[in-house]
Amino acid sequence: MRFYQEITLIKTPEISPYFIWSKLYTQLHLALVEQKNLDKMVNIGVSFPEYAYQEKEGKEFASLGTKLRVFASSEQELQKLNLNKWLDRLMDYVHIKSIRPIPSNANSYLLVKRYRVTTNLERLTRRFMRRESKRTGREISFEEAQKIQNLRFLEEKKVTLEKAKAYYTNPLVKDLPFVKIKSLSGEQEFSLLINQQPVDQQQQGSFSTYGLSSKATVPNW
Repeated sequence: MRFYQEITLIKTPEISPYFIWSKLYTQLHLALVEQKNLDKMVNIGVSFPEYAYQEKEGKEFASLGTKLRVFASSEQELQKLNLNKWLDRLMDYVHIKSIRPIPSNANSYLLVKRYRVTTNLERLTRRFMRRESKRTGREISFEEAQKIQNLRFLEEKKVTLEKAKAYYTNPLVKDLPFVKIKSLSGEQEFSLLINQQPVDQQQQGSFSTYGLSSKATVPNW
């Protein structure tokens, strides 16, 4: 990534920033859909410079902040994306900076990915049963599949078997910042949970039409 644009939400007393984020991100998604390749991916990623957990009145809550950075490998890619056109109706609520090169002090990286909530573990266990039965050529029971899942979980998370079993019956949902998005059909609204973490090394790759990736990184400063 060599170029970026930064968008800042303008504080508006009568309008919630959550509402502005929803409108902004929906438009960004539509703009990225126009740029997708045959694999339905794009070469444009995003980050949230003010992403943080904050404490207010004794309670901790997650926040995206008020800024969004949009990254691309070339200036031409951002010109083609044309954020000013897609955000034209939001100009009273957002400020868009011009396309700029990544600053020289951008010497760290972020992984910004979508977090999908997995709470229906019984359904996943039944899927696992079918896959294992097909792979091994023998039918396995629900209880056996559940036991294998718990063992894999404790190995991955380095927890006790008791904790693995407890997670299965009561899975934890991460308290992450999110943006409310309407599907392209406009029929359903969902929460796009965003998990942003610093990483040690740069990783090349592509991004979803939400500008997120589970592998590709973006610069940070």
